[in-house]
Amino acid sequence: MIITNEDELRVHCEPVQLEEVNDLRSQLENELRESSVPGIGLAAPQIGIAKTMAIVRVGDLKIDLINCNLTNLRELFIFDSEGCLSFPDMYVSSKRYRQVTVENNLVEPFKFIVTGLAAVVVQHEMDHWHSKLLPDFSV
Repeated sequence: MIITNEDELRVHCEPVQLEEVNDLRSQLENELRESSVPGIGLAAPQIGIAKTMAIVRVGDLKIDLINCNLTNLRELFIFDSEGCLSFPDMYVSSKRYRQVTVENNLVEPFKFIVTGLAAVVVQHEMDHWHSKLLPDFSV
């Protein structure tokens, strides 16, 4: 079940271990698929697991975020109507980057660039790891 209580979502996340990745990916995939609201990303804290892992599913693009960092943030802009499965009735305008480099030291690819909507979703899901939630981003 996707958590919608803001207090429960504001947790300190620990790095995910390699042996946890497959099980956690399956749990995230199942929750995203079973959600009553269509979604394109989901972070572990949203299903009650305080780990730094998330999935992004934008069209045919499938990204697994595992203990990542963002670098080379390019072109800040206002993204209209950002939503979140944990706040199903809320949409905000947020400041996001059009292009980010994702760096990961646990699984391949170890470094890749995402742009556009995928970059916004990556930033959003990774924000969950740092207790930054949709209500915090309204501009």
